[in-house]
Amino acid sequence: MWCSSVWSTCLSRPGCFRARSASDHPLSGQNSAPVVFVEVAVLDCKRRYHLLLPRFRELTGASLISDRSPEPANHQEKENSMKRDHAALIVGVLAGLLFSTAPAWAQSNFYEGKTITVVIGAKSGSLAIAAQIVAHHLGKYLPGKPAVIVQNMPGAAHLLATNHVFNIAKPDGLTILAANPNVAIAQLSQVEQVRFDVRKFHWLGSSGADGVMFSIRSDLPYKTFDELRKADRELVAGTTGPGSNAHDFPLLLKEFAGAKLKLVAGYPANSDVLLAVERKEVDSWSALATTIKLAADRGVVRPLVRGRVALPGYENLPVDENLATSALGKSLMAIKSIPGAIGRAFAVHPNTPSDRIAMLRDAFAKAVKDPDLIAEATKAKIGMSLITHEQVSKDFNALLNQTPETLKEMGKYIKAES
Repeated sequence: MWCSSVWSTCLSRPGCFRARSASDHPLSGQNSAPVVFVEVAVLDCKRRYHLLLPRFRELTGASLISDRSPEPANHQEKENSMKRDHAALIVGVLAGLLFSTAPAWAQSNFYEGKTITVVIGAKSGSLAIAAQIVAHHLGKYLPGKPAVIVQNMPGAAHLLATNHVFNIAKPDGLTILAANPNVAIAQLSQVEQVRFDVRKFHWLGSSGADGVMFSIRSDLPYKTFDELRKADRELVAGTTGPGSNAHDFPLLLKEFAGAKLKLVAGYPANSDVLLAVERKEVDSWSALATTIKLAADRGVVRPLVRGRVALPGYENLPVDENLATSALGKSLMAIKSIPGAIGRAFAVHPNTPSDRIAMLRDAFAKAVKDPDLIAEATKAKIGMSLITHEQVSKDFNALLNQTPETLKEMGKYIKAES
């Protein structure tokens, strides 16, 4: 309060505060530190001066010079000179704080009255539902409490949405990608449609890990994966395209675990594959574990195999890596498991301003822990657990850091459709 009082008192007096170039002062050039030269009215701030001086020097590294002769002639002049120095220091500190915090005020109000769009490359499924839930709660933890909406942009196994945020969306912090981490597999496999680098996104974090499960129609007679391997016919697996769980998970089971499968691609989204399962047009479907569970709870599918991330209630299903009949197969399946550990990750454009990234990361972390969000997610049968942006970035970097030999072999099994 006393600082405000000094500031107000000073500004209320004509000629009380005047600044000019320090280079004109006789003491200029004698200090290596920057010099702040102000002329102020005499104020009794002696005791406060001694409190502020160390902090002022720490913050600015500057020397203050009052408008006085180097050596006052008498005691009264010395006293007045000291008072001018004290007041100059206070005004200098206040002025510095005022101007240095102005940009922060402007940025903290950036989101006020604006709308954030969360882009998700799916029409339905656990990723889309989780994105909706996060969107419901994110805005209240951002300064200005902006509106948050979801834009569904299905196509090319989430590559369309990812390309959009990386290349087309403005880098202003108003567009967020609700990513499918399997797009990193498409990048690793050099899928032609990839127009992004997951390592260059600014990741906000993840709302939780999500494993993968392979399932078949519930009306089929096979109760275990062993029974499926002994089947007298190929089962048709509906897929959305390379890089997706719907494609890669059954492909690796076919090539390295003996599953009798025929992959049929071309479905725009997981919801379309599920519809094909319900119509008995296809026999098998692989997707995120929570998505498969929703269909299993309705009696549509029967899960037979899972990835290394276990969904509660399905811990006893065989793990794909343990079913592999070769070291290469086991290695490729392990690579496929990293996206599941990353889970439902959110990101913004690589050129987004750093202050907005910081605000979004802070808001995201708080939103994922929000009791109302957790209650909504529980009702939707989706587990929420914060994974930090540092961990998400670390996992993506690890996934992309593969040997040329591994990449060469991987390209034989995960590649763009013709």
